[in-house]
Amino acid sequence: MNTELVSRTGLVPEQMIAPAPADVLELAVERVLAAVRPSHLTDPLAGSLAAEQALREALRTVDGASADDAYACAVACAEAACEHLRYCELQEARLLLVAARGQLVRSHAGRA
Repeated sequence: MNTELVSRTGLVPEQMIAPAPADVLELAVERVLAAVRPSHLTDPLAGSLAAEQALREALRTVDGASADDAYACAVACAEAACEHLRYCELQEARLLLVAARGQLVRSHAGRA
């Protein structure tokens, strides 16, 4: 076996399962929330635009029309946060990202 292809889980790429869209969104929300912390931003404009781009990329992979209301709310909050990031409104974007994170937690609890 080619050891360069083995991931840290010990699986080759063909054996790896793609993450669920909810997990992709949750990871993106967490990363963007960390990226737009006041202590982390040296250039608020560039940081805001990079965060918006990362969040939009994650939103392209998710399906907002879900049977789970909490998940649909999380997607709506993340989309609204993107709009605030576009205009460098970081405080509003952080508030919406925290709300999205809470809705994702509710969604996970409902599935378990």
